[in-house]
Amino acid sequence: MVAAHPDRQLEEAILGAFVKEHPGDVLTLRVLVNKGVAYIDGSVDNYGQKKVIARLAASAPGLRKVVNRLRVVPATLVHDEALAERVQQAVEARSSLAGQTISVRSKEGVVELSGTVEHPSLRLHAEDAAWSVSGVRQVLNKLGVSYASLPEERKQAQLIAQHLQDCLGLEPWRVSVEVDKGAACLRGSVPSFALFQAAEDLVRWHPHVRDVVNRLAVESAQSPRNYGLTA
Repeated sequence: MVAAHPDRQLEEAILGAFVKEHPGDVLTLRVLVNKGVAYIDGSVDNYGQKKVIARLAASAPGLRKVVNRLRVVPATLVHDEALAERVQQAVEARSSLAGQTISVRSKEGVVELSGTVEHPSLRLHAEDAAWSVSGVRQVLNKLGVSYASLPEERKQAQLIAQHLQDCLGLEPWRVSVEVDKGAACLRGSVPSFALFQAAEDLVRWHPHVRDVVNRLAVESAQSPRNYGLTA
């Protein structure tokens, strides 16, 4: 007797879980497992179903990864104004988004979020709230972050400078940081061009920085002017 292939057993386990939880939706789903990775294709009515199906697939014992390629296709198209109103209500119902300035527009199931929030993570909270509404096919997240609500700029500069010291091993006297309206200016010197670039890249990834002005000098044999830099 030939033993069943492990990937085929995983496919059967995943489909069995789908049948138990959502028997009516199984016919629209396709599952392929290759070397322990499950690829799920098909369509669902809403984003909530997509997340549930991904969770069910991930619970299969022995599965290494789930690639969720399900498309959200609402069974019926909701009128633009009605959908925008439902999404607005869902956003306002989230306690974490209380006091945030968020506007919602909708066209043919595509929802656009605009306005400002006080922290980058709140952009994700708003997007998740929008996806929770039945009828949403896509979410365009155009929310900005209100930098006026961020900690005082001098404190931000100190935190960034400390970050450079911790991550790149730069001595505290080498680099100074100034922050003005979300733009960070780096001054001082570094031993190599690699550190010059690494410092700029590290600061650009900071969630409270919108732009970087890099005025660091490079002390290596390669003169800063070879790179078009000024002290």
